Amino acid sequence: MIKSIAKHLIQNAEKQIGVSLDYVHYIAKTDISLLTRYNKIFAFLNPNKKIPALAYHTARLRGAIAADCGTCVEAEINLAKKAKLETETIKQVLVQNYENLPKEIAAIAKLADAILIEKSDNQEAREIIKEKFGDAGLIEISFAINGAALLPGIKKTLGYGTACDLNIIA
Repeated sequence: MIKSIAKHLIQNAEKQIGVSLDYVHYIAKTDISLLTRYNKIFAFLNPNKKIPALAYHTARLRGAIAADCGTCVEAEINLAKKAKLETETIKQVLVQNYENLPKEIAAIAKLADAILIEKSDNQEAREIIKEKFGDAGLIEISFAINGAALLPGIKKTLGYGTACDLNIIA
């Protein structure tokens, strides 16, 4: 009974984000207590209360891209569109064309890239973020960046990962 409820809830989530959650179905079929632990990740990622949607989704998009999971990036694109971000802005974030983005949004993308892709730091970007969004905003951005990168890692480990194809936004 619990597994059938879980299946229904997962199917609803798939409709909302527009991608298959086959790996979540696998977790649910295997062990409901593990699904409960997995679901706690979303309490960590959501809700977005300290920063605007553009900042939040920029962080999540760059986090998913850094982890190179195609369906995770596609889900993040769909969520950004639902939050009413412009398609052109999403595209600029995806292809690392930060010049036309607001300074603080470019800083979020650059910090995410430094942390997750380059395995380095970007103190200047961090300071711009703190100046615009404060310490609480920086913390929420760090949750969004790293949380979005965590999910593809779980998928890949379970054998459900897909490589990014940034042409999906076209």
